[in-house]
Amino acid sequence: MKLKDNKLEIAILVVAAVLVGGLGNLFKAPVQKAIQNGDISFEMIRPKSVLAALFDLGGREVSRNYVNPFGNKKAEEKATTPNTEDKTKQAAAAKTAAKKAEEKKADADKKPETTINVVGAEATFKAGTDDLDSGASAGAGVAQNGAAGGADKSKTDGDKKSMTADQWRSLVLGQPTKENVNKMVVAYMDQELTDGEFYGIVKELLQNSNPETQSLGLSAASSFYTAPAFNVVASSYKNFGTDMQAKAMAYMLGFANAGRLGALASSLKSSDVDVVNLAAQIVVKGYNSAKEGTATSQGNRYRGDAFVNALGNYTQFVQVFKDLAQNSQNSEIAGIATSALSQIQSGVATL
Repeated sequence: MKLKDNKLEIAILVVAAVLVGGLGNLFKAPVQKAIQNGDISFEMIRPKSVLAALFDLGGREVSRNYVNPFGNKKAEEKATTPNTEDKTKQAAAAKTAAKKAEEKKADADKKPETTINVVGAEATFKAGTDDLDSGASAGAGVAQNGAAGGADKSKTDGDKKSMTADQWRSLVLGQPTKENVNKMVVAYMDQELTDGEFYGIVKELLQNSNPETQSLGLSAASSFYTAPAFNVVASSYKNFGTDMQAKAMAYMLGFANAGRLGALASSLKSSDVDVVNLAAQIVVKGYNSAKEGTATSQGNRYRGDAFVNALGNYTQFVQVFKDLAQNSQNSEIAGIATSALSQIQSGVATL
């Protein structure tokens, strides 16, 4: 087949090529012109309707968060995550403060109160001067006759927690103050401490080298007119200074009272020579005072005691001294009893 035989096909192809080229130039010219004139925008397509203003972001602040793919992810998370830990701490602190306020209010509503009513208060023996003027003022207003159960005590529930004897010992000996000693006395009256525990701590106070601490021990002991109280003071008496001895003697002279002579009789049965010696001295002094009538109903002016010191109350000691003089295994105690018996026997025998 020769070329001239395909003239028609060739002509068609040439016309087609010309048409395609012409159309290309036709569409290319407006586009280039538009680019040159800046009519084409590469911004995001926006609606052109009436509602376009509702979705237009123009003039609005946009929050952008730039994330560095090569940075520390933990640090970025910490920076972008709200600090809930601080809020948790603040909430916990507020809750604790509210709880403390409620507890404080509850404590104020049920403030602990201890009331001690003195039962059977009796007079303190007066020898020359009032016993409080001599210094035995320690426990005058705390309790009188009898042991721990001798007072009528009323307390509100839960006013204090019980402590062991070791805890009381650590508190009183570690911080020997009047307040702590008074608390221990109340605990003993509430039967939280036995006689041995209470007077064991008191004895340590009395045997301390500090006069102020000794005075606190005397304060605790003189809250009671019992044989154990007399014994603990009498056994430490020789270790006191002049002033403390005067205070202790004034307290012991308070046993020369009708309601307290039984405690002296019990103390005379002690195996401690010092205790027996001082108990015998108090018996003789009380007897002489009753015989001479020098001690009337004055008693202790601070307590308003009804003082009773009749001569007939001393007849009981005649037999006590006789038994000690005849049967005591300690010759010193036997001698003390013999001497005391000779001083009171003739007087009471005439009654």
